[in-house]
Amino acid sequence: MLNALSAQTPVAVKINGLQAPAVTMIVEYFMEDNWKNLQIIKDPQNGTYAGKVNFPHNGQYRFRFSSDPKRWCEFLIVKNEIPSNGIELSLEYSQLYGQVVKLYESPDQNAYQEVEMKFNELSMNLDSLDRFGLKYQQREQDFAKLCADIRTNYPNTWTSSLLCNVAPAPLYNGDEQFSSNADTLSKFIAMHAFDALKLDHPDVLHHVAFVRRINLAYQYFEKNKLPESYIDMLMKKALVSEEMTTFMFKFLLDKMIAFRNEPGLSYLITWYADDCTEGDHMGENTRNLLAALENCKPGKTIEFLTLPDVNGKMLSSRKTFAENKVTIILFWRANCSHCREFEPKLEEYYAQYHSKGLGVYAIGTDKTQEEWAAQDKINDSPWTSVFLAFDQRKDFNKRFPVPSTPALLAVDQNGVVLKRLITRGKIESEIKELLGL
Repeated sequence: MLNALSAQTPVAVKINGLQAPAVTMIVEYFMEDNWKNLQIIKDPQNGTYAGKVNFPHNGQYRFRFSSDPKRWCEFLIVKNEIPSNGIELSLEYSQLYGQVVKLYESPDQNAYQEVEMKFNELSMNLDSLDRFGLKYQQREQDFAKLCADIRTNYPNTWTSSLLCNVAPAPLYNGDEQFSSNADTLSKFIAMHAFDALKLDHPDVLHHVAFVRRINLAYQYFEKNKLPESYIDMLMKKALVSEEMTTFMFKFLLDKMIAFRNEPGLSYLITWYADDCTEGDHMGENTRNLLAALENCKPGKTIEFLTLPDVNGKMLSSRKTFAENKVTIILFWRANCSHCREFEPKLEEYYAQYHSKGLGVYAIGTDKTQEEWAAQDKINDSPWTSVFLAFDQRKDFNKRFPVPSTPALLAVDQNGVVLKRLITRGKIESEIKELLGL
């Protein structure tokens, strides 16, 4: 047997029906919350990609093909299991749409393929499933039973010890009269989602199932406005190591920002930021974002800016704030499709509520002023629109919380922050609340 984690593993993948001979095969591995490139294999001979790969850890890997990002297959690498002659596969190009493949015959490979295929069916295409309906909750229960069977039938495997403890929701064994009630099952799964979650397994961050499971669990807490409970449950579990604590804090920070969950964000920063920002483990982008969120915390006065409009006239944010009861500060980019979709909607609200005290101070953050100006002229927006030049953005990410565009903050007449995370989909209700309408 060959130790996969300490040696170059021979890999030969035959692709039958390959459409373009020059297609590049990319070997990737999953780490924390995304796929990372490991190796590129070019120039297939008679449809066979051959090379030597040093797999860095046990966990989830995939072969992806450069001609079409949707063409890929995934597989499991387990320490000391790879045959001495390496990996040899024969795959059909037409079937490479996220399929799970076995590298060779072994208990772990068999168990992994069975569990991972079912988990993909359960957890992918999130927007197309009713995650609070009875049908879905029963699918969760069926998958949990499958994992229980795998743990019995394939003991002491990577799949049973990690994947079957991370991927399934908790199995409901309560009162029979509630077993067919969607609300009961949904609440039970959410409140007990992390009971059996063991984050001290060395490979827990090496499979997408972990991230998907904690993402799936969030939906219940978001719907019921319980972000604090979700944060506490995960942060307490993450205390097993500094690496896990750091990962979990960053995950939760991104989650609260993505959902514009101000109560959850404030709770996370207030109770967990200090412990998680010590040392060198916290990335620079996260530290900068925390600084920006603190600078723009509700109740603080935001930094005033004087910036040029499309004609070069300098316009003061302080002046715009003073002229309106509430001002929305909009950070946007010309090449941001979400910004272009949102701008007409914001114009509607501006037309409706400007006479009642609503103002907008829009700040373009494109790399070049020319790109911003071209789109700004197309928009021809009725509000104050200015450009923040790239060379003026020293410590910009520490001063303004703009992890993505469009980003929206609300301030009062004196520049005091009222809200720092405003959801585009709920902006009209936010405007009415802030204006007291």
